[in-house]
Amino acid sequence: MTRSDLGEALGENFQHVQELKFLGEMPQDWVLAVSWRPGRAGDIHPDIYGIALSVHPVRSADRAEIRQELRKAVLPELHDWVAHAVTATETWKAASHWRGWQWTERRVFEPRETS
Repeated sequence: MTRSDLGEALGENFQHVQELKFLGEMPQDWVLAVSWRPGRAGDIHPDIYGIALSVHPVRSADRAEIRQELRKAVLPELHDWVAHAVTATETWKAASHWRGWQWTERRVFEPRETS
């Protein structure tokens, strides 16, 4: 997954991504995660809030297949999640939210979400 893939999928909403991280060196099951961090006075970094995307490394042998599946199934879901975050109510924005996608047994699992 590349910055260009994400920008293409999110379109105009890509400008609302405050942080984009390409993490680690060791492949793992989690391949992509998005979070909403509310701005709260008194937090360690109260100015760091909004949408953050994390792209995790994958095995090179699986990379092309994972990228194809992410583009087909996950990026449309990511687009909808980010669009919702941008237009969400203040009540929604006041809480932390997270959604992540796993690659296990050669397929992208349904996402996990916390609020």
